[in-house]
Amino acid sequence: MKIVAVTANPEPKSLTDAAGNALLDGAAEGGARTELIDLCAEGFNPVFGMEDRTHYLGQGPMPEDVQAMQERIKDADVLALVFPVYWYSMPAIMKGFIDRVICRGFAYHADGTPGALAGRRVELVMLTGGDKEWYRSSGIGEALDNQLGKQTFLKYCQVAQVETIYVDNLDSGNDEQEAREAADRHLVALALKGRRLAAGTEPGAGQDAQ
Repeated sequence: MKIVAVTANPEPKSLTDAAGNALLDGAAEGGARTELIDLCAEGFNPVFGMEDRTHYLGQGPMPEDVQAMQERIKDADVLALVFPVYWYSMPAIMKGFIDRVICRGFAYHADGTPGALAGRRVELVMLTGGDKEWYRSSGIGEALDNQLGKQTFLKYCQVAQVETIYVDNLDSGNDEQEAREAADRHLVALALKGRRLAAGTEPGAGQDAQ
């Protein structure tokens, strides 16, 4: 079992990275191989450029930096994308990761042949200031689930399961005891989830969790 978490936050000690690490720490305790890909720390280029376009059209090779990233996730049984919600969507660097790395010729093929992620599991771990119930009722959560879960990963990439996890009610920059304790509860829950994923005891994916 291999679990890879991809994070997107420029702050080195962000709760985003802590969330990704908590999931992986729990998975490692459960016996899984783990890897953290910190897109910001690694300086990942999110811009879909002419090399990407040329490859998409079948007129050139996969860009080398993209191929290197694909090598790190191609054998992941679970791929977790961990990111703060910016303007009801994902940070640009995470969108660039999807645009460039989860691409034709790797994650899916034009003729419908299953790609490298087919049959795997995807966890979408979204950090929000708002309550998860608001995301459910406002339509934002449904839009994110449809865009990322149903269309990108289930339809195109043919993954087996997609789950959305809200790390919600966060107060960015608040270092008060109550805020720290609330954050810690989220991290404990993610570590437990990592253990269950590693053990194969995590139930089937649903609309959202926690």
